Amino acid sequence: MKIEKLGPYRIERQIGKGGMGAVYEATYAGPGQAAGTRVAVKALSPQLAMAEGFRERFEAEIDSLKKLKHEGIVRLYGYGEEEGMLFYSMELVEGTSLEEEINSGRRFNWQETLSIGTQICRALKHAHDHGVVHRDIKPANLLLTKEGHIKIADFGIARLFGGTQLTTAGGVLGTADYMSPEQADGRPVTEKCDQYSLGGVLFALLAGRPPFRAKTMPEMLQMQRFAEPEPVQRYAPDTPDQLSRLIQQLLSKEPEERFPNVLVLGRHMEAMQKALSRPPQSETKLAELSESDNSELDPPTRQPNSTSAISTDATSDVARPEYLDMDGIDLSNSGDLFEAPTIAQPEPITPDAPAVKSDPAPVDPVVPARPTQTRFTTLDDEIRQRQHLEEDDSHLSLVARWAALILLLGTIVWLGWSLTRPPTADDLFDTITATIDREGDNDLRSISFELAEFVDRFPDDPRAAEVAGHLEQLEYQKFARQARSRNRFSGEDEMGPIEQLYLQAIEISAENPARGEQLLADLIALFDPTDETAEGANPSASEVSSLSEGHRQWLVLARQELVRLQELNREIAENQLPALQEQLRLAATIAARSPARAARMYRAFINLYDNEPWAADLVAEANQALAALSSKTDN
Repeated sequence: MKIEKLGPYRIERQIGKGGMGAVYEATYAGPGQAAGTRVAVKALSPQLAMAEGFRERFEAEIDSLKKLKHEGIVRLYGYGEEEGMLFYSMELVEGTSLEEEINSGRRFNWQETLSIGTQICRALKHAHDHGVVHRDIKPANLLLTKEGHIKIADFGIARLFGGTQLTTAGGVLGTADYMSPEQADGRPVTEKCDQYSLGGVLFALLAGRPPFRAKTMPEMLQMQRFAEPEPVQRYAPDTPDQLSRLIQQLLSKEPEERFPNVLVLGRHMEAMQKALSRPPQSETKLAELSESDNSELDPPTRQPNSTSAISTDATSDVARPEYLDMDGIDLSNSGDLFEAPTIAQPEPITPDAPAVKSDPAPVDPVVPARPTQTRFTTLDDEIRQRQHLEEDDSHLSLVARWAALILLLGTIVWLGWSLTRPPTADDLFDTITATIDREGDNDLRSISFELAEFVDRFPDDPRAAEVAGHLEQLEYQKFARQARSRNRFSGEDEMGPIEQLYLQAIEISAENPARGEQLLADLIALFDPTDETAEGANPSASEVSSLSEGHRQWLVLARQELVRLQELNREIAENQLPALQEQLRLAATIAARSPARAARMYRAFINLYDNEPWAADLVAEANQALAALSSKTDN
C-alpha cells in the first residue's frame, strides 16, 4: 500500500526500507511558517506497534529525548500515529555517514580524527548531562554534513528496543563491532559505554576498519569482552603516539580505566590537537595535558579537509546515510545483551529539539488486532500547550499563594494567642501529673514554674492542696541539695547531729537500703517529738517549740526519704523472699540425709540476712532449724 500522508506530512518518496518499517522523505503540509519544510519520516510497522509494551516504551523514550537540543544531535520534530502506524519526523541531514566515507576508501588523518572526536564529545556531553546514554555509537550513526560538521543520529535506539520481546533471525540489537564489553557481557550500561564505542570509531577513522573483526556475532562479542586490539599505528603509521595511547585507553575493558567523563575526554583531545599542530617540541607538554579540566568545550572548528565529506544531493538516487536505512541494524545471536538497568531520566527541560531514533530488527508479523487511531504531536504544539498550562497554573498558583499566606497568618495569630494566653488550671495540672508519672517525684525542678503558678493563681481549685504538697516537697528537695552542697565544702564539725545522721543515712542507703531505712527511723525516733509511731506520743508545747526551723526541715526530709526507702525495701522483699523461702525448704529436705550440709546452709542464711529487717522472719526460722539440728547432733 502506497502511503501518501502521515500526520501533517506529505510523503514524497521512500528512501529506506527494512523489517521495522520504512523511511520517507516528506514535506510538512500543516499550518504555520514551517510549511514546505523537508523532513525525514520514519514509519514503524503496525506489527511492531502492536508488540506488548512497545507503545509505552516508544512514547517514554521520545519524551526522554525531547530534552536534547544540540547542534551535534539530529533533531526530532514530532511524533504520532496514523491508522495504527507509529511514526516520527526528524531533521533531514544533507550529507553522508562516516561509515559511507570509510567504505568508499577514505582514510581520515589524525587532525580530522581529533576534530571529529571533539565534536562527538560535545554532543555526548549534552546528552549525558540530561541522563541519556546513546548506547550505539558507530560510524553509521555519525553523519557528516555538507558543512563538515558531525551530527549524531539514533539516540535511544538500543534503550527503546532492547527490552521488547521482538525477535527475528537473531537477537542482538545494534552493531557489535563497536559494542562495549559491559554491553556484550550484559552488565549495566553507563556513560563509559559511549566512550568505548567512540574509541572504536576513532580507530576506524584512522585504520579504515574497526578494532576487531570476526565471522560470527558470538565471536565478536567474545573479542569485545576479552581480546586486546592491535595498536592503530599498524594500520595508520602516521598516527601520533599520544593519539594511539588515547584510543587504547578508551578501548580499556574496565570502565574505570577510561576517562572520567566525555568533557574531560573532549578537552584532552582539543589540547592534544593544538599541541601536535605546533612545531616539534618536547613531549613533556603532551604529558601535561589535563584530564580534569571542567570548563565548557569550545565551539566546533572546521578542519580544512572536511569539505571532502560532502555528499550528493538528497534528491538523487545515491545511497542514503544509514540513519535513513531501516535495514542498517545488525542482528544475530544475542540473547538479552541490552537488558540492563536503565539510565535515570531527569524531568524534561524543554519539549523541543530531541535526538533521532534509529530502527531495530524485523519482528514476527503475527500480532493481535488493535483499534486504529490517528494522532500527531509536534514539539511546537507541546510548547504552546505547556504555555497555556503554565498560564492556568499561574492563576492557580496565585490563588494557592494567597491561600497559603492566609493560612500562614492564621497560624501565626493562633500561635501568638496560644503563647501569650495564660495556661488554664487544667493545662497546668495535666503538665504536673504527666511529668510526675513519667519522671517520678524525686526531682520536681522541671515543673517548679507550673507548681508555683498553680498555687498562686488557683488557690480555690480542689486540686490546690495536692499541688501545694508537691510544691512543699520541691522546697525540701532544694534544701537538701543545698545541704549536700555545703557538706562537700565543710567539715562535720560545722553540721548538727540531725544533718550528719541524715546525710550519713542517704549515703549508706545507696548500697544498703535496709540499713539506710533503719538509720532514718532511729533519727526520727530520737529527734522528732511529733513522731506518731512512738507509743503514747504526746509532746508538750515546749518540746515542739524547742525544734528550730532548720531541724524541722531536716526531719521532714528524713520522713520523706524514710517513706521512699520503706517502699524500696518492700519491693526488694517481694522479689527476694520467695527464692529465700525455697532455699530454707531445700535445707529442711537435705537435713534428713545430711544434717551437716543443712546446718551450713542455715548458718550462711543467718550470716547474710541477719541485718535485713525484711528477712527477720526467715532468719528466725533458720535459727530455730539450726538449733533443732544441733540438739539432734548432741543427742
